[in-house]
Amino acid sequence: MKLRSNVKIVLFTLVFVLFSIMSVQAVTLEVMDSVIVESPEREALLQIIENFEEENPDITIDYQGVPMNDAYAQIPTLATSGALPDVYLATLDFIGTFEDMGIATDLRDVFSQEYLDGFNQNSLSELTVDGKVLAHPFFVIPMGVLYRIDWFEEKGLTPPETWEEFLDIANELTEDTNGDGSVDRWGFAMLASRDGSGGSRFIQIFRTFGGYELRLNDEGEYVTDVNTPQGRNAFEFFTELNTEHEVVPPGPMEVSYGEALNLMVTNKTAMMVTGPHSIGGIIERNPELDGKIGAFPLPMAQDGGKHISVLNTYGHAINPDSDKKEEAAKFLKFLVNDESALLWNEMTGRMPTRTGLLQSPEVQDRPDLAGFVEAMDYAEPLPTVSYYSTIMTDILPSAYQSIIVGQATVEEAAERAEERIISLIEEN
Repeated sequence: MKLRSNVKIVLFTLVFVLFSIMSVQAVTLEVMDSVIVESPEREALLQIIENFEEENPDITIDYQGVPMNDAYAQIPTLATSGALPDVYLATLDFIGTFEDMGIATDLRDVFSQEYLDGFNQNSLSELTVDGKVLAHPFFVIPMGVLYRIDWFEEKGLTPPETWEEFLDIANELTEDTNGDGSVDRWGFAMLASRDGSGGSRFIQIFRTFGGYELRLNDEGEYVTDVNTPQGRNAFEFFTELNTEHEVVPPGPMEVSYGEALNLMVTNKTAMMVTGPHSIGGIIERNPELDGKIGAFPLPMAQDGGKHISVLNTYGHAINPDSDKKEEAAKFLKFLVNDESALLWNEMTGRMPTRTGLLQSPEVQDRPDLAGFVEAMDYAEPLPTVSYYSTIMTDILPSAYQSIIVGQATVEEAAERAEERIISLIEEN
């Protein structure tokens, strides 16, 4: 009898252990992201995921990569079909649509207020609509201008304060370097593509001229400055970099983020409007440029302009229909803890969102990030209305492209853009 009892105890113990092991392997968290399709972001993220799964053996991360410019076409489609993953990427230009569609959990119901207060509040506000925190900030990408330090030093150039000075530098650095009679290096990698990469960068250049693509007036109503003198000046300056001054490589309308990055990697251009994330991508593909890349804040128009930056907060929303919100919260907090965020910053250049880390020596003392750290002082929020992505990815790119190809004058393009934006405002 005693032997039989012992056998029962052993069997019960084995069943319990097996059940426990099965339970540990039970939860798979689906995450849709765009940064995992890039490099060195992929390598950094896979390391963070490995660290997370070691500490949390009961959670497996199923990471699904999708390019940024495709993501926001896929997310509404997945939502309509009920196939959204548990966690998915979220940025300011689409957060209003998430709210309208009801496809993002209010994170005030998931995280404590004390925890949310630990984020840079400008980054948190970029993912907040009507007081609802709809996404968890992962990193910020303050915009500035990357430049070749070595080429500047060779010609005795210093970072510009105004766009007029910027143009002088771009002219100086546009040249025939091998003496064959053809220009083979240009001053500026101009993104004039009709997508979020081109439109988001143009918006920040636009604002440095003193106007706003969309803003609230004193009556609390949305208006646009695209057809004001400041707006027309911005369109004119931007497009004439190609059509008049020829300080950009041919075919700028075909240049999106990847193409512009490649121009920097292959020593074809000296400057590029982008964020700190580009540093890692450039050096990963051309290690010889390590130590030769710097940054400065976006220049401003000489008359009535100002330095501007946008944090471009990248975050993650939690599917309100997910039954794994607790696991999602645990993973998102792990993404931004000190160890993960510093590893991410070191490998990719993308900057932390937690206030303490932004002020840490590891971030503040990096010479290649100095221009972006300064740019954060000029950061302003973008509107979180549902139609903002249409302005960014369609209306403004259509305007500057029509000027570049000669289909419209600056005045005609600005007027058409104004009409389209006003129509959106009235419809919403």
